Amino acid sequence: MKKFIVCIIFFIFSCLVVLPARADIIPLSSQNIKHYGIGVLNMPQSYKVYQYPYWDSKILREVNYDNLKKSAIVNSVDMRKVSYVAYVPSENVALLTVDLNPGNDWYCVFLNQETGETGWVYNDSPNAFYTYRKLFYTFGKKYGIRMFSDLTNDEKVLYAKEDTDSQIIEKLTYPKFITFTVIRGNWMLVSVNDMTKQAKVGWFNWRNDDGTLNMFPNFKDQN
Repeated sequence: MKKFIVCIIFFIFSCLVVLPARADIIPLSSQNIKHYGIGVLNMPQSYKVYQYPYWDSKILREVNYDNLKKSAIVNSVDMRKVSYVAYVPSENVALLTVDLNPGNDWYCVFLNQETGETGWVYNDSPNAFYTYRKLFYTFGKKYGIRMFSDLTNDEKVLYAKEDTDSQIIEKLTYPKFITFTVIRGNWMLVSVNDMTKQAKVGWFNWRNDDGTLNMFPNFKDQN
């Protein structure tokens, strides 16, 4: 009888699924971002997505996360409603790419990176919107940067000047930790540590002429 009861208890506990903490979302590949727009918008804990940029418009989404500042986000239903390009709840980071910003605190954001579906959100926080340049200066300066994993060998190159016709300083094989000093146009003066743990310094083409990126900032310490 005791053995039977123990088996029943074990069965009950085995049926209780403990949802793991929601992992951070960071774009590791250029394929993770299909719609860059003009920058990114950091979303609050709760917000509504409208069909048009006015309050009486149809509501397309209602997003509400109870524990945005914590790591344990298990509301998978809400997570499927929007596709963040970066989501780091411990740092209060939830970024959507922005298609349009008329300048009246309304933003047209990409809700789905695969389909390109858009919607309008209202956000009057003065520090919510980041151009990609500002994003790198705000977070990349502090936490470093990572190159996208699908870059070709011809793209993982450090140059002496902001020009692909200039002298090649280094062809990077396994770049591990990247910091930068300054951004000039689509070029960034970086310091790269590879597997040899020797820093290589040179100019890197961080952004392409079509606005797509070759790297993305970290949002917290990588140690």
